[in-house]
Amino acid sequence: MTSNLVSVVIPIYNSEKYLEECLNSIISQTFQNIEIIAVDDGSTDLSLEILKKFSDRVNVISQKNNGLASALNLGMSKMKGRWFKWFSPDDVMYPYTIETLVDEAKKYSDDTIIYSNWNVIDDVGNTLREFHESDYNELSEFDYNIRLLDGQQINVNSTLIPSSLFDKCSIRELDDPVSIDYDFFLCSALLHDTKFHLISKPLIKYRIHSDQLSHKNISKTLDYISEIKNEILQRLDGPLKDRYTHELKQYQKTKPTKQKTMEFGMKLLSSAPSWASDRILIFYLNKIRQNR
Repeated sequence: MTSNLVSVVIPIYNSEKYLEECLNSIISQTFQNIEIIAVDDGSTDLSLEILKKFSDRVNVISQKNNGLASALNLGMSKMKGRWFKWFSPDDVMYPYTIETLVDEAKKYSDDTIIYSNWNVIDDVGNTLREFHESDYNELSEFDYNIRLLDGQQINVNSTLIPSSLFDKCSIRELDDPVSIDYDFFLCSALLHDTKFHLISKPLIKYRIHSDQLSHKNISKTLDYISEIKNEILQRLDGPLKDRYTHELKQYQKTKPTKQKTMEFGMKLLSSAPSWASDRILIFYLNKIRQNR
């Protein structure tokens, strides 16, 4: 592990449309002590050809199509950095993104995941709005974990993760690949006492477009996330599991009526995929996250 080196790992599958913009945003960072590892997961478009144009700055790895977790783990097996940054090829960093994350990470121990707010952009790069994550920096670890169990969805593309955490908790290959970051966060927090710290400013441009994996089969993902929560809770010792279960129920009872109504509406939509578009489900998800 190299001191203060940041390893940026980009899992790629058929990402030709936005890939060059993504790579240029990483290469032009004000913080230059980075290694960029791009794993092409058997793309059938021009993604690999685009990557080869950046081979002087990017460690390009190619494998047969084996899924998101496999691509991530392959890239992570090659990284040498003190910190790991997972980044999607659809998204864009500001020039100061990694410098800001590292400056903040240096203030905390290597059991702390740093994350930030983010701006939402459309398929052509127009900024739609700023997304404000709930600021839970003053909560205890236990109370933060309650919010995480309730569905606090950290945008993994905004995070900086100490590489040492992967000695304790891995990126698992799951039936629903969209859930793998949430699974890692829950495992790290509940089983290994990992802390989380928010930077209350937008540090990435998160692109919304119709082809992205995270916006497909949302209702299925919500059900799968519920299974992940239950599985990880079962791995805790009895008294701690019971405490989390009890406090989560108490917390959910105290939510504002507006938030409960939004969540109920989303459940109704999730049960009717034949007529409910993903766009409506995404709207509900984001409204819930804003009010959490």
